[in-house]
Amino acid sequence: QQSSDFQTVEYRTLVQVHLETTAGLTPTSLTSMMKWQSQCMQAMALNAPPPLPPTDLDLNKLAAASNKAQNENKKSPSLTAMMNAEPIIAAPFQEDALVATDTIRDEFQQLIQQHEELIKFGHLYSTFDAEGKLLFLDQIDMVEERWDIFYKRFELMGDVLNPDFISQCEDFLKSMNLTEKEFRQLLKQAHALMRKNAEEEA
Repeated sequence: QQSSDFQTVEYRTLVQVHLETTAGLTPTSLTSMMKWQSQCMQAMALNAPPPLPPTDLDLNKLAAASNKAQNENKKSPSLTAMMNAEPIIAAPFQEDALVATDTIRDEFQQLIQQHEELIKFGHLYSTFDAEGKLLFLDQIDMVEERWDIFYKRFELMGDVLNPDFISQCEDFLKSMNLTEKEFRQLLKQAHALMRKNAEEEA
């Protein structure tokens, strides 16, 4: 049974978009490929001819995606690496930067509170109707935009980001073979797909 939690749905959609754009794989074709590879290994062990690839698996498309990644000197995404990526748990900012002024500290705490409340409310995201999902995605986009503005202000203050936070973010992006810019674009694509899925439910 699939989780109804927003963050789980978001991450699942993000992985789906990533695999589709970089490896030419849909969730269905990925499942088919894994089953086919298992059948090929069994046939090899029995010294039998390998089975034909499933009809929904486009080997030419996979080869083209692999060649494109090699030409761009990029590694193909590793599903295992993505699923085993360490969570980002470090605080983003240095403690002394947050207490520089009451305004900064209050805004930071308010952002955290509103974001946490929104994520908690999204625990049953999959049970929302189409309009509810679209409204929730609007709220998520607004909070993320406020975080971006907040981060930009801190960048102007100098070296105030927590090194542990930077390291964990870099490790997470590395697990998906992405840069920060590519991840942001991928997240936009994932949210766009989630919006499309919600609209199709209406």
